[in-house]
Amino acid sequence: MSFSKSFEHKQKLLDAALAEFNAYGYEQASINRILDTAGMSKGQFYYHFKNKEALYFALIELGIQKKLEYFKGLNLLGDSPDDIFSLFKMQIRYGLEFSRAYPAIYQLSQAFVREKGNPIYDKVMAKHDFQDNAVIGVLIEAAYARGEFREDLPLPFIKQMIGYLFNQAADFANLENMAEMEQNLTYLIDFMRNGLAKSSS
Repeated sequence: MSFSKSFEHKQKLLDAALAEFNAYGYEQASINRILDTAGMSKGQFYYHFKNKEALYFALIELGIQKKLEYFKGLNLLGDSPDDIFSLFKMQIRYGLEFSRAYPAIYQLSQAFVREKGNPIYDKVMAKHDFQDNAVIGVLIEAAYARGEFREDLPLPFIKQMIGYLFNQAADFANLENMAEMEQNLTYLIDFMRNGLAKSSS
């Protein structure tokens, strides 16, 4: 099989799988339906992916990569709004713009949140945990060095708390309604500011 043909087959599988997982979720998604949609055989599937789980991880990682590419030109580390909490709000705005630009990937993120309580959710979160996000960690460390956080709170606690709150945000943010989601995430960041930021008085 030529490289170009192999790449074309893999892309067809990913496109078909994205639609399948968005429609049915992980547990109910069917490899047979994916193959029917892609017009491919099981042999072609197993040439590219070990199983359904490997295919799902590939889609999650594709979504992460697309978002990283989208954010790459925004220079979040170079931007300097008033404080880290304003920067978080800016990230939310860019994230919503990304969701509108790539609706199928956004739908996958919605479908993924609904997997909470299933083993696949825990497996993905173990590999892609917000609390281990290196960029966010750098932002928090820089803000801590600038004196933006309360002096009585140690840096490790602040990083863990912010990571935990963002990880749990999907439980109340209402991913089905972008306007409400943006408002609820803004409330969350204001809550973080009130609890973690150094008092201006």
